[in-house]
Amino acid sequence: MTQTRSETRQELRGLSYQLTRPKVFATFATTSRRLDRGFTLVELLVVIAIIGVLVGLALPAMQNMRELSRRTACQQNLTQLSLALSSYSLRNVHYPMGTINPAGPIQSEPSGYHHNWISGLLPMLDAQSVYEAIDRSEGVYAPANADVRSLSIPTLQCPSQSGMRENTTCYAGIHASSETPIDADNDGVLFLNVPVTDSDITDGLAYTAFVGEKLSRFEEDLGWISGTRSSLRNTGHAINAELARIRGPQGPEHEVSSTYVGGIASDHPNGANVLMGNGSYRFCNPSMDATILRQLGSRADGEIPNEWKSDEPYADATSSTAATGETSKASAQ
Repeated sequence: MTQTRSETRQELRGLSYQLTRPKVFATFATTSRRLDRGFTLVELLVVIAIIGVLVGLALPAMQNMRELSRRTACQQNLTQLSLALSSYSLRNVHYPMGTINPAGPIQSEPSGYHHNWISGLLPMLDAQSVYEAIDRSEGVYAPANADVRSLSIPTLQCPSQSGMRENTTCYAGIHASSETPIDADNDGVLFLNVPVTDSDITDGLAYTAFVGEKLSRFEEDLGWISGTRSSLRNTGHAINAELARIRGPQGPEHEVSSTYVGGIASDHPNGANVLMGNGSYRFCNPSMDATILRQLGSRADGEIPNEWKSDEPYADATSSTAATGETSKASAQ
């Protein structure tokens, strides 16, 4: 009887093992099949498409951020130029002359004296050694000034500019409100042989453009030290009107006379920076009203740009307050 029970137990154990083993193998087989499954082609294509869409959305945003950073750096350069101009004016009681030459009008050619407004600002632009290296007994194109003329001044470089000489300036002094040769009778702030003072700028510093961005054709650019259209411009052209001549196909139709100056332009998308006399700067777009732009280029035309006349109520309110105070005093007397 005991043997029978023992045999029965062994048979039951064997049966239990046989029943359990297939389940274990089935579990391992199922797990193995799941691990071997991977991605289907459709799933892979969907993932790639999603990644492509995300990259397509991110790239323009990244480019916009990079351009915003470059524009900010450009405006910081203008701030440095503004501080240098103000410092020069405080020391000398006038602003630097746009260019110096025995006579005008200025020809944009490598001959003449042509020392310009930028060279006088060099000590305030952390370039004292460059300032001291300039031989002012000679013209800027003389061999004695060749090394200085070839230098690149960091403050004069816009991060967005491309295709220009390393020794260029991306910032030009405003010599006139219209397209006219650089001469002693210009109505801007930086022009030939005339040191302008604050009292000469009767339109007010906040309404007068001192410096604007510029582009130059590589073969025309005479360097930052040249007091020609290489460092002077006017507001007689629409913003970026120069792009067609400078960046477009080169041909006889784009050739200009030696007395031609040109307007404000930059490689920033949709506009260029303009520095005002009070140290503020504005990003002006190509659709800016031509009359307003011309008004900015004149130091004493008696006109306030129409789009800024909203600032006048503050002045009117101040005048009204003063008038009210005077009336009250008169009544009290």
